[in-house]
Amino acid sequence: MTLKTNRYDSKGYLFDIQGLSVHDGPGCRTLIFLCGCTLNCFWCSNPEGISPKHSLIYANEKCLGCGNCVSLCTQNALMLVDGKLKIPGEICHTCDSPNCFTECYTNALRLSGYEISVEKLYEIIQRDRQFWGLNGGVTLTGGEPLLQLEFAHDILRRCHEGYIHTAIETCGNIPWKNFQEVIPNLDWIFFDLKHMDNFRHKEATGSGNLLILENLARLSKEFQGRLIVRLPLIPGFNDSDENLNSVISLLKKIGRNEINILPLHHLGREKYQMLQRDYQGNGYPIPSNEKLKDIQKLFEASGVDCFIGGETPF
Repeated sequence: MTLKTNRYDSKGYLFDIQGLSVHDGPGCRTLIFLCGCTLNCFWCSNPEGISPKHSLIYANEKCLGCGNCVSLCTQNALMLVDGKLKIPGEICHTCDSPNCFTECYTNALRLSGYEISVEKLYEIIQRDRQFWGLNGGVTLTGGEPLLQLEFAHDILRRCHEGYIHTAIETCGNIPWKNFQEVIPNLDWIFFDLKHMDNFRHKEATGSGNLLILENLARLSKEFQGRLIVRLPLIPGFNDSDENLNSVISLLKKIGRNEINILPLHHLGREKYQMLQRDYQGNGYPIPSNEKLKDIQKLFEASGVDCFIGGETPF
């Protein structure tokens, strides 16, 4: 598939825009969070971004039990049980006319995810430009930003033509053609590795890693910009010497000598309750500084530069 190259009329779904970021690319950056992901990692800090369009966010402590949202639901899906709202996510994620939240007077129910055009998004981006400094720019994240291929392609091209530095954060679990369409307009790629074992990867994310590893190998050969591998470190899941040594072997095989370790945190835990989902990360501890330093030494002893958290390699 070849995408159109003469217009910017595509639209996409976002769930957030954040300015003044200093950990997601060089300089100060504007982060654009696109809806939809091909993985469902149990530690995900942005679960509201997994749905391809939108999610309903419900704060039950604010709810009056008035029933306005139930009466406005066009799918007859919402229910009040003992004065609290029950949300069938599989129906609400695909609803084309979500107006159930519009008359929630306490803001107990709100929508995460909205449609926006490329030109409107570019207008917002331009407002941040004065704060980026010499090396800043835009980073698409999510979710998986390249799942919305046409929209991602168009906003990256629009930025590239406007001399804006571009980056993406990707899980890699998308068709190779998606990368092919966008890399001409990309300067940086942050590429996540969750686990080297295919079975363990599928167990934790809902998908195997074969396509991910294949895409990383191809990007290492064909992408001319900066490619940085990231490892979200989950103690008890992917911090074993066996897995870490497998990562080192892969990096050497594809000709990469740096990695960015992202320690597990639980800052997104409350979002799961508001989405009426179970958070599966509670049983996994935040890695200690000593553990992180030991892992850093393991990588560096093998000739791989290892950066932890905000100690980003740029």
